[in-house]
Amino acid sequence: MHNGNSHTTLKIEGMDCASCVRHIENDLSKQKGVTKANVNYANETAEVHFNPAEISQEQIIQTVKKSGYKATSKDHNMAEMHHGSHQSHEDHSAHAKAETNQAVKKRLSKLIFSAIASIVILILTFFWDPPQGPVIMLILSLLVIVISGREFFEKGIPNLLRARPGMDTLIALGVGAAFIYSSYIVLFTTQTEEYFMDVAIITTFILTGRYLEALAKGKASEAIKKLLELSARVAHKLQNGKTIDVPIEDLQKGDLILVKPGEKIPVDGQITEGNAVINESMVTGESIPSSKKEGDKVIGATINGNTAFTMRVEKVGSETMLARIIKLVEEAQMSKAPVQKLVDKISAYFVWGVILVALTTLFVWHSQTGDFSRAMIYTVSVLIIACPCALGLATPVSIIVGSGRAASLGILIKNAESLERIHKVTAVCFDKTGTITTGHPEVKEFFSLKGVEKENLALALALEEKSEHPLAKSIIDFISTKKSIPTQKIQDVKAVVGKGITGKTDKTEYHFGSLKYIKELKIDLSDSLKKIENLQEKGQTVLILSDKKEIKAVFAIQDTLKESSKEAIEALKKRNIKPVLLTGDNEKVAHAIANEVGIDEIHAEISPEQKVQIIKDLQKENHVVAMIGDGINDSPALAQANIGIAMGTGTDIAMESGDVVIVKGDLKKAVEAMQLSEATLRNIKQNLFWAFFYNTISIPVAAIGLLNPMISSFAMAFSSVSVVLNALRLRRFKVK
Repeated sequence: MHNGNSHTTLKIEGMDCASCVRHIENDLSKQKGVTKANVNYANETAEVHFNPAEISQEQIIQTVKKSGYKATSKDHNMAEMHHGSHQSHEDHSAHAKAETNQAVKKRLSKLIFSAIASIVILILTFFWDPPQGPVIMLILSLLVIVISGREFFEKGIPNLLRARPGMDTLIALGVGAAFIYSSYIVLFTTQTEEYFMDVAIITTFILTGRYLEALAKGKASEAIKKLLELSARVAHKLQNGKTIDVPIEDLQKGDLILVKPGEKIPVDGQITEGNAVINESMVTGESIPSSKKEGDKVIGATINGNTAFTMRVEKVGSETMLARIIKLVEEAQMSKAPVQKLVDKISAYFVWGVILVALTTLFVWHSQTGDFSRAMIYTVSVLIIACPCALGLATPVSIIVGSGRAASLGILIKNAESLERIHKVTAVCFDKTGTITTGHPEVKEFFSLKGVEKENLALALALEEKSEHPLAKSIIDFISTKKSIPTQKIQDVKAVVGKGITGKTDKTEYHFGSLKYIKELKIDLSDSLKKIENLQEKGQTVLILSDKKEIKAVFAIQDTLKESSKEAIEALKKRNIKPVLLTGDNEKVAHAIANEVGIDEIHAEISPEQKVQIIKDLQKENHVVAMIGDGINDSPALAQANIGIAMGTGTDIAMESGDVVIVKGDLKKAVEAMQLSEATLRNIKQNLFWAFFYNTISIPVAAIGLLNPMISSFAMAFSSVSVVLNALRLRRFKVK
């Protein structure tokens, strides 16, 4: 362990903006022995690489605590999971989810209390003026600060003392100054100008934004939870001639287990007895289910077809394909750099500037007039008018409206960063099955070579109705569209695993299967081999009907292209975006589909890990990469990409790993999402410009004494309203 290569994963609590990330990373990087610190704001984690000979994990945790945040180690839970216990990781996942829900509920209760108190104060300010009104407002606003707004003071004031003022600092100073001054007015003077309404409303505004953010963050760990749900819970272990059900975490390498029809395969291993047709699309991306025989490898969490088989366990726990995909998703989520928002970059300087102006105002007015009360009024005016409500709202309101408009267009956008970032994409990687294609194979071509066409169709139908092969459905669907097909009786029907099916009529024996199967039967192919090879060149799967001597008919099956795919890829090319095809399917099929839609760069027959590597290579070439996919096998790639776009017609895990979900699986929606992203970012920039412009004009006006705090509070409210009204224009966004 003492080789300088150790790393620890920490759960961080108390981060409120991207500047918190910068503070923690800077503090950790300064520590001797820390080689790299990567803090992820979105999922509240930090990955720290360190030399244990120079610094301990406990010292790293203490460094984070000194920065003003809470840190706890996640390594214990991770170690349990990677040593083979799915159960422990599920428990951890459930515990993390419960913690997140608790945090969201806590935020909501604070917000509700603050909102109710604000409504009462508004009534007392404008509609009802009892003699004890000011005292009631003082008590209510104090409760708002203590119960709902305490976090602003707990973080803002210590950060000010550390010379790191942020948004919390300005809120604490503005709200605190307004409260202290108002309390002084009510308790020690006969004046009536108090600002308790500002205290309550500012607090409520900001808590609303933070509650919405906490809700979004709660989704971060869902992807891993969905992956865990894929694994089987129980395995049928063969022991002393009996079958006993055991939890899959009790399986060991070398165990023999029975897999029944329609079940999930518990772990990775090898078939020892029996044959199977297995749907592996969720792991390999292969559109057509795989036929397996004795000696073939099978993958955990894939779905067995209609036959039982026995297998030997070869990989358990963290070694299985599913566990590796979980690890890839976790690592990709961790490695995403936090987006440094414009407002966070400027806020540090802005806050120092406001504090300086406020202190100057207090000093100058007091020294010039000797009237502390007057100097205090003008100082509070500066702090209230500069309170970053408009700045704080500028980004989130545009994001909320933009993402709402996206939802009405059938595009679900998971987080603010994604909505801001989509339009910057320069390369789009596509999965094939279920993304560019429908994922439902169909008979594309059929020709009858010998005998009567209707009789050949009847023979094919009779055989395929008894077949368990997934492609049988496409043959049956095709033949059922034909009129007046005679009924054909067939006996002794047998499946030839991985090759085809055979059966007899009164007169002769018939075979129906792959080109390889027909060649093995030594049936004459000379007349039609060229035609069959041409079909295969087009990326079609060929099934042949023959008797003992000659070919009777040929069916060519292909996964169909989605109507919108070609148009969407043309639209991306017009935006100078590079399309790339990544698929687990074979080369011929991949090239046929790519040629049809206009994709030049093709990577076929690749694993989930290879998809991630190709995306990393594109990122090294300075591409901003979007990945569009729909299967479990796409989830690591969706997480690694700068933007993961998941098809809503696909698996839950793909939808959880994606930053964006296209509800109906229409690729044109990806282009619409980019257009909406541009419109939203333009709106955010307008909001920020007006928010800064408003502060630039109003702060000096307040400082020279031309605004009292009441006018300042209205002006501040107006600036916030103007930002919201501008953001609402996004509701009228039209697709170009």
